[in-house]
Amino acid sequence: MKFKLFCWVIIGCIGLLSCEKKDDAQFEKDVQLMANLECEARQLKEERFNAANDIRFMEDSLAKHHLPLSPAQSQHIDSVKTVYTLRTGQLAEKITKTMDSLFAVSYKTTEQRQAFDAATEKKLQEVCK
Repeated sequence: MKFKLFCWVIIGCIGLLSCEKKDDAQFEKDVQLMANLECEARQLKEERFNAANDIRFMEDSLAKHHLPLSPAQSQHIDSVKTVYTLRTGQLAEKITKTMDSLFAVSYKTTEQRQAFDAATEKKLQEVCK
């Protein structure tokens, strides 16, 4: 009888340890996913900044020579702004939905969220240079 109980305790411990490994693996996948999304957001921010600088430079150059923007230039500027607005909105929505689903399912407590955020920030430093 004691031997059976001992066997069940060992099996239970092995089961719990395997769950922890799965949880650790899932945690790493979640951290990697969020780090990739945040890196993408940072890169998009940099692209938007560079595009805005290019637009300002073009407008300043034309103003220096007292030339107005052509309709084609205005249309190009508007299309660039629209593209970046759409991309930013889509990425923000994707990040929000991902975080909401992760927090609703896996990281419910403040401590879990803080650990997740810290791990994501650390991974972000590795991923996004």
